[in-house]
Amino acid sequence: MTAWLARLFGKVRVSRSRAGLKPVRGQDSAGFDPNAVIRLEDEAGQALGRSRMRLGLVGLLVGAGFLLAAGRAVELAFTGEFAEAAPVRVTEAPVRRGEIVDRNGQMLASNLDFHSVYADPRQVWSPSETVQRLRTVLPHLDPDDLLRDLSSNRSFVWIERGLGPRERQAIHLLGLPGIGFRVEPGRVYPRRRLAAHLVGFTDRDLSGLAGAERAFNDELNDGSGRPVSLSIHLGAQDAMETVLRERMALYSAQGAMAVLMRVGTGEIIAMASLPDYDPNLAGSEPAENRFNRTVQGVYELGSVFKPLTLAAGIEAGLVQLDDTFDAREPIAIGSHRIRDFRPQARTLTAREVILHSSNIGAAIMAEQIGEETLTGFFGELGLWERPPLELVEGEDPIIPARWGRAELMTASFGHGFNVSPVALAAAYAAMANDGIYTPPTLRPVGPTDIVPQIPVMSSATAAQVLGVMRAAVAGGQADRDGLAIAGKTGTAQRIVNGRYQAGNVLTSFVGVFPFDDPQYVLVVSLDQPRPIRETHGFNTAGWNAAPTGGDIIERVAPVLGVGRRDADPGARVQQVARLFVPRTPVREGPEEPVALAASGEEP
Repeated sequence: MTAWLARLFGKVRVSRSRAGLKPVRGQDSAGFDPNAVIRLEDEAGQALGRSRMRLGLVGLLVGAGFLLAAGRAVELAFTGEFAEAAPVRVTEAPVRRGEIVDRNGQMLASNLDFHSVYADPRQVWSPSETVQRLRTVLPHLDPDDLLRDLSSNRSFVWIERGLGPRERQAIHLLGLPGIGFRVEPGRVYPRRRLAAHLVGFTDRDLSGLAGAERAFNDELNDGSGRPVSLSIHLGAQDAMETVLRERMALYSAQGAMAVLMRVGTGEIIAMASLPDYDPNLAGSEPAENRFNRTVQGVYELGSVFKPLTLAAGIEAGLVQLDDTFDAREPIAIGSHRIRDFRPQARTLTAREVILHSSNIGAAIMAEQIGEETLTGFFGELGLWERPPLELVEGEDPIIPARWGRAELMTASFGHGFNVSPVALAAAYAAMANDGIYTPPTLRPVGPTDIVPQIPVMSSATAAQVLGVMRAAVAGGQADRDGLAIAGKTGTAQRIVNGRYQAGNVLTSFVGVFPFDDPQYVLVVSLDQPRPIRETHGFNTAGWNAAPTGGDIIERVAPVLGVGRRDADPGARVQQVARLFVPRTPVREGPEEPVALAASGEEP
């Protein structure tokens, strides 16, 4: 090959004679050889051919070089990648974080590549000029801070992260030495505000800061790229949030929250806290919007605890449904009095204490049960501990440092201690699950998965209390035809400056449906709802939380495959009656209560 090129480009010797030329002077014409002329003609043709070949090869090489350069230019234009010596560089993205999906595989959190611009100050030619030119694209950059960074001896400083495509291209066209780009995977939340508190968000470096992003951070970043499935049902979540948002606006409430839990597995099917936020813009949202009321908030939830007080008494054999309690007069405790919102001014049965939501009756019932039994029962329901939910931001309950008569009585109707809505939902899920407690979870539970089960009450106790709760709802604001909802309302005054403030209330409703075959538990609360014309000037739970709960159940039931039951009221009453089977009381030792005289007629 080398020899061939040498011959091709070597010097060609051609005779001075050309065809048709005369002999040079001094040469004998007689010695002229015609064959020599022919040879010269051949040599001339060969030389001309070689010249053309050389020109063609040179053109070919030049063309190939041009094509290579053009191809590289196109590559640079489309990829934005530059040689290491060029003024702009792009580095690769790290391992991708796993996605978050709901129980049906619906996307909740995913990844999207963003460009971030950085500088190597050691390669920046003119820091002041670089600052000036960068601010033509990013005018919000602080010039003093940027100049200080670019004038340092560091090898790497961030300028701006998460650039838009136009900003990235504009900076690229500036051609500034020492300026480079890094491709970073950013987190995106396609559902925006839907399930925001449950899903959570990450920081710039894709480290979880809240919600499932924080709870399952290690798993999401394990490098496998596998998605993390949550227990929530996106359809039920959307339905619940829609109703909650509408009702919060209707009652001009300061906030609202709801938890929907599956009975028997503890799965959180839906969870909402309002006001909410967009995880895509979490850093710019107010801190109060990022506060998750369902787990971070602990509240005095009021009369929703009365059925649990009744369950404690029945389970201990200290209360029966036909026991009576004198609710004719308020109870004086020191300088305070326990009163009823709607006084019945008569003796009430245990069942009527729940139906009429009597604080007086519940307080007397608590004394009959005793402090050790009542607080122990609440403890077995998990109310004295932070719920074992995966969310890291959960808060501990607030319970009395000591239990006296006042603390015992007020605890019977949900005052004097603070718990989260999730904790309350888990307690009622135990009652709905034949008295077996299952810890709440954000993980979907499969048919073969083993779920922790902790017996806390007998199925007979649970059935009796659920029957009373069904009667409390029947025909009321939360009742929905054919859905057989069992439930209880609660209105708790809020403490302001150390004192309960009248009119400043938190209203709640807890519902179990369908009560004859419990599948789900709902807890819903409204923070400081205002009285309106539709509620006849009341702002208590029966007028706002109860209808909100009923509407949520009516919306989510078909989504979850819960069909309507027989709408005949008589059939429901018969079902309730079958559950009213009193247990034989077991009274021993000092726990034996003082008998109360009955007065009035039992309806």
